[in-house]
Amino acid sequence: MSSMIKGILFDKDGTLIEFRDYWHMVVSRLFALLEKEYQVKPETVLLLKKISGYLAEGFQKESMIQYASTSQIIDSWYNIIKEAEGGILEREKLFFLFEEVALSEDIIIHSLPGVDRLLSYLKKKGYLLGVATSDSRRSTVHSLKCTGLLDYFDYIGCNEGDTQTKPSPQMAFTFCGLAEIKTEELLIVGDSITDLEFAENAGAAFAGLLTEYNDRARMEMLAPVTVTVIDEIIEKYHL
Repeated sequence: MSSMIKGILFDKDGTLIEFRDYWHMVVSRLFALLEKEYQVKPETVLLLKKISGYLAEGFQKESMIQYASTSQIIDSWYNIIKEAEGGILEREKLFFLFEEVALSEDIIIHSLPGVDRLLSYLKKKGYLLGVATSDSRRSTVHSLKCTGLLDYFDYIGCNEGDTQTKPSPQMAFTFCGLAEIKTEELLIVGDSITDLEFAENAGAAFAGLLTEYNDRARMEMLAPVTVTVIDEIIEKYHL
């Protein structure tokens, strides 16, 4: 085990789990549902797509779908629908529909290359592992179960209750408290600038995963360590 790093906290979507195909399917299905079943006007759905960074084949880089919490996404959508069409859909109902679509059994979820090898290696080495995500707990547990990753983790931090979302350092502090480690003994791994700010705010080390849907040039410029495949952190941090 590295003499410095004792615990590792991972972002979920785009870091452990494939982001674009899964969430594009979820959001596409939800937009269609809102239009067909709840009579949300096509022009209002276009506004939802625009604010979400939704494109025909994916998402804009550093889109709201990638970095915002589920609650923040729902708040933005709800405000647009309410302003455009009045109270045709309650916020709680919109949140429920989002989760129900995300939990659909027929939407396939994949872990990213190198993830299984990395987590198996780190667990055998005795590192304490956690997840820090802006997703809801139900959706997080579902996706980790579907990919066979759930049992690797000692801590799962989600968008729920009074948990502050990234880049607030709260989830990092909670993980360190449970793991009984110092923040300087923590490595945070993520694929967005929000994850980098999360690590900086916590006083933790950081490794940025370069992907097709993040701002690679900005990540390479700002992050102290970057990798193109996640298990490269083993060599980069001498784990």
